[in-house]
Amino acid sequence: MKTSVLKDYNQELEKTTSSLLFPFQMATHLPPDQAAIFLSLMTMEEQSFTPGDVLEAVQLNRDFSSALKFLTHSCPICQEQVSFSKIITMTHCYCFLCQTCFKTFFSVAIKEKSIEQLVCPQCGRPEIKRQGGMEESMDYFNLLDTQIRHFLPPHLHELFQRKLRDRALQEMPNFRWCAHCSFGMLHEADRLRMDCPSCRKSTCCQCRSAWSPQHQGLSCQQFRRWQQQNQPDQNSSTLLRYNSIECPQCQCVFSLSKGGCLHFTCSQCQHQFCGGCSQTFSPGSICSFSADCRTKGLHAHHPRDCLYHLRDWSVPRLHLLLQFNDIHLSSLSGVCLVLELRDDGSRREQPCGRPAAPEHGGYCQAHYKEHLVELINRCHGDPAVLFSPAEMRAELQRWNVAVPTRKPDEPEVLYAHRLRMVSDINIVIISSSTVAKNTPSNPFNSH
Repeated sequence: MKTSVLKDYNQELEKTTSSLLFPFQMATHLPPDQAAIFLSLMTMEEQSFTPGDVLEAVQLNRDFSSALKFLTHSCPICQEQVSFSKIITMTHCYCFLCQTCFKTFFSVAIKEKSIEQLVCPQCGRPEIKRQGGMEESMDYFNLLDTQIRHFLPPHLHELFQRKLRDRALQEMPNFRWCAHCSFGMLHEADRLRMDCPSCRKSTCCQCRSAWSPQHQGLSCQQFRRWQQQNQPDQNSSTLLRYNSIECPQCQCVFSLSKGGCLHFTCSQCQHQFCGGCSQTFSPGSICSFSADCRTKGLHAHHPRDCLYHLRDWSVPRLHLLLQFNDIHLSSLSGVCLVLELRDDGSRREQPCGRPAAPEHGGYCQAHYKEHLVELINRCHGDPAVLFSPAEMRAELQRWNVAVPTRKPDEPEVLYAHRLRMVSDINIVIISSSTVAKNTPSNPFNSH
């Protein structure tokens, strides 16, 4: 037993000695002037350069100051000092960031965002949707493809290329999306009805609505007139619509009546999740997000654009966020006709019936906020653009992200911008909007 312990101790001592001597061994293979610079950099106080980085610096630079500058480039996002060789310059602007921030931002963006949002995380260039900018955007994506192939795993590069192909298809005049699922296809037939090979359901290729037997033999305009004559008032049908909701565990899609809180239990698999962002509700004892979760009961970690947080915003502030995303609102008065699930045990769905002010577009105060948040999620609006520095710090702390300190004499607006960049790289928001559907069943229990 003693022999084994002594053997382990000797091996550990040998490793430690080897790691301490390694830089000096590397220096012996360098010319005298480079060796001196190498050892000076490796023994600097309050610095912890890796031998490999220092070796690269002394081989590419003539003197100590140049080598030190090579090793101490500051990333504008994470504020960490990294070697110049670990800095990535964006292709269509003057911005740069470290490899770690590049990998983190584009890994999340490729998985969670649309192809148009895969732009510089600092300045937002290039403007992909700018009129006449197709050639520039393709040039940008070709160069970005090279960077992604080099720095990110193959499966993310493949997903990026798939999104690029989808974008190219969408530019084709005969490309259509299925109204029932996320499948896209080229429809070159003369008939209006388009059958999806994925979900086997049908869509009108012209008005892009779910296909109805009554549409057969009628133009889209004639079919709309038929709907107006045979269905409730257009405004009422808009307000009485159901929003589909998908269980994140079993993927069953059901309709959702308004009303109640955001905690849902799927009647198919009993999975508990948030109806606003699909995050799992779990007891604190089994939540692995942080040690603080152990002190909580049943809870979920909601992203900042979930209704869970945005319902506490004022209506003017929600309007401002929509204006920031070029979303304009309509005006409609009367009573709120959104269906609610009653809590009297009957599980009946009835119109809300509360007064609807003209400035609330036909909704009562509570349902109007839900409507605004749906619009925000649909346009991928990020509430962080309106956050104050205090709100940004709270957001980062909520997700256990290190909060950068404010530099001396740094203007508040620049500090807030820097906090938002850190948030954009480290924290994901809702990436897909809820699709409105008219379906009769509601197998969810709301709590």
